[in-house]
Amino acid sequence: MEFDLQEPAIVYAEARGWLVRRVKWVGRRGAQDTLFLKAGRHVWIEFKREDGNGVIAPAQTRAAKEFIAHGAESYIVDSWDVFLRILDGPL
Repeated sequence: MEFDLQEPAIVYAEARGWLVRRVKWVGRRGAQDTLFLKAGRHVWIEFKREDGNGVIAPAQTRAAKEFIAHGAESYIVDSWDVFLRILDGPL
């Protein structure tokens, strides 16, 4: 489940000084639902299942492109390694 990756990721990020907020979008589907803020970075992440069965909806792809077009980082993450590279290292 996404929760199995998302919750440890939030704990990890907060322990390293990131401000993390879970977001519920009213009247909008597909936008990433976890925001990570630190040192001027705005990182939106949609967590997906690590088993590869997390489906990426077209609306999620559109939302990611929209966030990026407005200067935010936006990712769909399905593994711990990818998450760590986004927060801690070069992509």
